Formats: sequence, structure tokens, C-alpha cells
Amino acid sequence: MKKTPAIAASCLLSFVFPAMADTFTLKDGTTLEATILKEDPESYYLEVQVTKSIKDERTVPKADVVKVTRERLDLKAFEPIAKLSPAPDFLKEADYTARINTVEKFLKAYPSSTKAKDAAAIAEKLKVERQELASGGIKIGGKIVSKQEYQANAYDFDSRMQEAKIRALIAERQMVPALRLFSEFDKEYRTSLAYGELVPLIKQVIQAHLNEAQEQLASLDARVKERQIGIQRMSSEQRATTEAAIKEQDDGIAAAFKAEKDAKILWVTPSPFNKASLEEAVKYSQTELTRISAVKTGLDMDGGRAFRELYNAVHSDANAAAVAAAVTAAKTALVPVRYITPLEAEAKGRK
Repeated sequence: MKKTPAIAASCLLSFVFPAMADTFTLKDGTTLEATILKEDPESYYLEVQVTKSIKDERTVPKADVVKVTRERLDLKAFEPIAKLSPAPDFLKEADYTARINTVEKFLKAYPSSTKAKDAAAIAEKLKVERQELASGGIKIGGKIVSKQEYQANAYDFDSRMQEAKIRALIAERQMVPALRLFSEFDKEYRTSLAYGELVPLIKQVIQAHLNEAQEQLASLDARVKERQIGIQRMSSEQRATTEAAIKEQDDGIAAAFKAEKDAKILWVTPSPFNKASLEEAVKYSQTELTRISAVKTGLDMDGGRAFRELYNAVHSDANAAAVAAAVTAAKTALVPVRYITPLEAEAKGRK
């Protein structure tokens, strides 16, 4: 499941440093990962990590121990700290604060650690970036973009943010959510450079989505028959329970499909045993592949450039005619009105 920034921040704030676990090498060659509960002159009383989730208490005579390798707790605790920087794109101030708090917790716990200097540098870098965000900046492509630079290139930067979200969903195998988000992206950013770069991947995703739906549709009757044969082999009690469970599941899927259609959701959720949802997935995938393949992408209509030229015209001494020409060019380049209207208002009254 994908974590939202708020959930991620909560996880960071609840970060717990690891408990000490040492390695005991015995005379017979056995090694034990264990925590010393207590010891006396003759023995170690250990809590041994048998598996990842199972622990056991053991008494080990010191005479049987060849070597004890003490774990550097600070080094183990630093491992997740090192991953907090560089911070990913599009984080909010609160996300940075959570990361900084986690680093400072480490520094407080291990002020003399050999990694304290590295941790302090991580905290400082995060603080610098957080301050730049507080001033209106945003992190895109691994670097902080100033408020002024963002405003002058808002159409391009916004398209890149949406592109990144779509790619992240695809990487997480959340194909239907990715395709739904692309549908929104397609409406607003069709003339962005990001659109042209994303389309080849989207076509691959749609083709795979289409292939899977077609395969499930072709095998549906056979799978239903196979399921029914399995049910008939059950005892009467098991059969009744299973049939009731299947009916409840099928009814729920059918209701969810109807709700998506009523909500005019174009990319419906296909279900392996719901024929209508599979047919809809096939139909819309084919329609979208044809439509997207016909969309022309390239530099002949660059919405990002058209918006930037309009922004620069408004924020220069350009006259009303020049601004009007830039507005027309932006509209021709299919820049959404929500980007154009504020600039038109800003230039209102210009001679």
C-alpha cells in the first residue's frame, strides 16, 4: 500500500531505535544473535532471536563461548537515518519536519557516535530545503525550484508533478488508478513535454490491461465451469457455504461495477468473474489506444513554452496588444484557462 506524506511523516516520528543484539560464537561453530539479559561469572543468560518473530531464552556457559561480537547500536540506528536525505520530490514542510525530528532524535541518543557528524549534515540539509519550501519553493527533479521560477513555469512543473505520480502508481502495479489519473492528465497537459514522454509508457500499460482483460474474458466460461465442478465435489454443507460466499462476492463486485458506471468512471475495475466489467475494460482500452495513438506530440504546440511567454509578457513592460497575442497563443496551445485567467487579470488595464 502506498503511504501518503502524512502517514510517512507519522512513521518517521514514531521511529524506534533498535535494541542491542550481540553475536556469540560457540566452540562448536554455532553463532547466536542474542541480547544479554544478565550474566554471572559462569554463564550468559540470553534472549536469542530464533526467527524474525520468535525469541527464546537460553543459558550459555561462558566456557562454551569463543567470541562475543558487540553490535554497534549507533551504526545500526544510523542505517535508516542515512536514507532520509536526499529527500524525494514533492514533500511538504511537515514531511521535512518529521525527517529532521528523526535525525535529531538519533543525535540526542548517540551524541558521540562516529556517525553523528553525518547525521548533523543530513539534518542541516533537510532544514535548508524546508526553509526553501517555506518561501514558496518546491522540489522537482531532485532540486529545489524557487517560487518565482515555479510561477514562471507552472504549467511545465505541474505536468511533471502529475507525470511523477502516474509513474509511481505504475511502478507499484496500481494500473487502474494510474490510468484514471492519466485521463485527468490528458485533459490538462496534452501539450506539455511531460505528456509526450509519458505516452509510450501509457500505451504499454493500456495494451497490457487490454490483453489481460481479453484473456480473462476468453477463459471466463471455462473458469466458471471449473469452479462449479469444484463446488459439486464438496459436501452439502460446504457446498452451501461456498455458494453463499461466492454469491455475496459476485453481488458485491456487480454493485461496485454499477457504482463506477453510474459515477461515469471510464476506467472501471475489471473482475475475473464479472463479464460486464471485462467487456467494458476491453472496449475502453481499445478506444483509448486508438485515440492516444492519434494525438500529436512534439514541439509544434508546446503548452509550457506558451504559458512561459505569457507569464513573461505580463511581468514585463509589454503593451496590451503583446499580452493579448500571448494569451491567444496560450489558448491555441491548449493551456487550461485556470492558468491563463490569473495572468489576464494581472495585466488588465494595460495600454
